[in-house]
Amino acid sequence: MVIGLLNVTFAVESAAETLDIFDRSIGLPGERLDADGFYGSAHEGRIAFPNGCWLHVMDSQQSSSPIRQHIDLRGPGLERVVLLADDVEAALERVRGREARLETDGVVETPSGRRLVVSPESVAGVRVELLEPASGHWVHDAPSSISGVLGLQHVGVATRDIQETCHAFEHLFGLRAEDVRDDQHGGEQMDAMVKPGNDRLWLHATESWGPSARVRRFLDETGPGLEHLCIEVADIREAVVRVTGAGIPIHDHKIFTNREDGFEAFVYPEHTSGVTMELIEPYPTSRGYRPQAERG
Repeated sequence: MVIGLLNVTFAVESAAETLDIFDRSIGLPGERLDADGFYGSAHEGRIAFPNGCWLHVMDSQQSSSPIRQHIDLRGPGLERVVLLADDVEAALERVRGREARLETDGVVETPSGRRLVVSPESVAGVRVELLEPASGHWVHDAPSSISGVLGLQHVGVATRDIQETCHAFEHLFGLRAEDVRDDQHGGEQMDAMVKPGNDRLWLHATESWGPSARVRRFLDETGPGLEHLCIEVADIREAVVRVTGAGIPIHDHKIFTNREDGFEAFVYPEHTSGVTMELIEPYPTSRGYRPQAERG
């Protein structure tokens, strides 16, 4: 059974440089990790979010490694989601029973846990790893707020068929889509929430047919897959000041105040090692709003 999103893997040219960017721009400190033979990485690090998950940053020059292959094929960016499983053998039985294509030969035993990887061909363009961690590994103890960051709110999943994407996550992992909307961005976008189990965190499946929409451009350039990170902050103005103070521009040089889900600002991939970063301060009426008492 899936009980949460453990991490999002970020394939980059330089793990050290990416950790530095996130520290300077949004105040999230990272920690270096030993290279993991499972990924064929050269350098690794992770950045903790307050709501029980990490951004797992890796680089590699090994041509056979999944990290290097992702960069060579699609460029730097989000490479997979890692779902926390309480019984990876049961997860294997489920996905095999539903004829999912696997990238591992069953469950793989590694020092940090027991792993299983489902091919993006079976999950609408998203590579999904299920991990049952070994004792003492991936123990999360981040505070409820870090430099004004309250959590990773959602991970954008760009898709050409939102119904197919939502079906794949439910069929293979038991994660049912909620709050499907068909009226976004002037009626040119559909989206849905797929909740893995963390506090106020979801996979944001998005199908967009607007000719100038960011998600549409991503699909045209790279195909379906993981498209952006949305980071919840306590004060959008303070967050923007921090980003621009680090010498990183905000898209359109503005905070968007006309969006349904909150005050939003964006940093584009050329400034963040390859991923669009959305900053959001939800309205009290928005989904995922965190009352003041819960902000640490």
